[in-house]
Amino acid sequence: MNISKVKNFFLESKGGQLLLSFAAGTLYAAALPPLNLSFCALITLTVPLYIGSRSKWYFSMLCSWVWGIGWSFFAYNFLREIAFAVPFGLAPVISLWPAVWGAALPWLWKRCCQKQNSVAVPWYKMLLFAFLAAALFTLLEWTRSRLFVWNDFSVTMWRKHAIIQLAALTGSYGVGFLVSFTNTLIFGAAMQKSRKSLYLLLIAVVMWLAVTACGICRLAGSSVDDKGKNKTLLRTALIQPDLSQRRHASVEQVYEAVDKCVMISRRVVSQRPELIIWPESAVPVTLRGMGQLNDYYRTQLASLISEARIPMLIGAIDYLEASIRARDPYPAVTNSAIWLDKNGRIKHKYDKIHRVPYGEYIPFRRFLPGFILNMIDMGRDLAPGTNFEVYEFKPGVRAATVICYEGVFGYLTRDFARRGANVLIALSNDAWYPASSEPEQHLANVVMRCIETGLPMIRCGNNGGSGVVTPYGLFVNCIGSKAERPELLREQACGIVEISLDNAVARTFYVRYGEWFIALLALLSAAGITALFCFKRPE
Repeated sequence: MNISKVKNFFLESKGGQLLLSFAAGTLYAAALPPLNLSFCALITLTVPLYIGSRSKWYFSMLCSWVWGIGWSFFAYNFLREIAFAVPFGLAPVISLWPAVWGAALPWLWKRCCQKQNSVAVPWYKMLLFAFLAAALFTLLEWTRSRLFVWNDFSVTMWRKHAIIQLAALTGSYGVGFLVSFTNTLIFGAAMQKSRKSLYLLLIAVVMWLAVTACGICRLAGSSVDDKGKNKTLLRTALIQPDLSQRRHASVEQVYEAVDKCVMISRRVVSQRPELIIWPESAVPVTLRGMGQLNDYYRTQLASLISEARIPMLIGAIDYLEASIRARDPYPAVTNSAIWLDKNGRIKHKYDKIHRVPYGEYIPFRRFLPGFILNMIDMGRDLAPGTNFEVYEFKPGVRAATVICYEGVFGYLTRDFARRGANVLIALSNDAWYPASSEPEQHLANVVMRCIETGLPMIRCGNNGGSGVVTPYGLFVNCIGSKAERPELLREQACGIVEISLDNAVARTFYVRYGEWFIALLALLSAAGITALFCFKRPE
């Protein structure tokens, strides 16, 4: 094999560059669960950067779009468990964001560097290009989060606990910028043909050492024994029934779900927890609906509470309170978390605010063809909740509930923290994905919320991931088997977890100031691009 010809094919020919772009995109997917090859994320952008420095904007855009296909198809391949065609339809849409980034690269390169494909670019100009390219990539990821936030660059570092402590200061997109800036600095150093390329690598090394050192210091603080502080303990029983996905449950499946949840709950009653938690939509019928199945659900639940005399938090399908009060014959359905006191009375109800598009409601329903609706329709669109109220379970325990997909949205958990919550309780149900890496990806996305807010999270899943996530992103007290990574085991389980809470909430910088880092990147990028416009374009 002629190595020179192979090299020229991939680096010079358009077909080879497209193939190389796709392969580079798969490196991003490899850095995510289940492979968790975090180092791949540090070089995945170098290929579209190289192509962008040598191509017209439209070909650079095409290659970055293909890069996005290589990433998103494999990163979102778990969606095939809903319908085989979903990853094929989603990947081209999600890839539009990196395509926009790729379209801007040739212009940034020409403006920042002396001339296109120069081998003598001053290191400080290359640094400016590296910063603007990384900032633009991060800003575009942030805009994508308004549509479908899942698996951004920060998630590639989710098991690097010292690194991700940065999220307490900047939010998760600070971690993402760290990764993208490292990519652009490595590319810049590779493009330099002098010793001054070491300056760019030195910047990357110093940046990582500083972030790591600060993260280690923050983690060290988590192990300090605060004997002098007053602590409030909360003992909860997590019920993990391991039920199959029951979007269209049969009568037998409804009875089985009720019986399993009640039976498993009775196992922990003797340990006298302060709270029993069921996962999201544990029983596939409405709690306050009319019918034989609904009556059986309420009767068995009431019997359990009457025997145990223990408050419960259950994930349940229910109705919007406004619809109930208005006696609407077709009340709006909600995905809810319902707090019941030891007498079985509803004390607080949280309706899921951020619903899953095409899962819990269908945008543009009237415009979609029937065969697509038949694949994804649940028979009704769930109504969104509006109540951000924090529930005071007992003195010193102010809990905020998030339901499944909501746990990946920083704006939501931040709002709860600002309202005084000192513990997050997440109810989840990953039964839609019985054989893929989605449950681990879900957990990887969620840990950032704990670091951002500085709050612990009690997580109750239907078929895995039940335990406690510390304010430092560490998964502890996982119920179930004692395997190396028990949070990934999908099995029926129950157990008691205990957490201690400060009586006062210590707000993180991110909770206080929100997306300040994104605003700073936008400001600096605008200033840099404006300055480049003022310079005469180099020949």
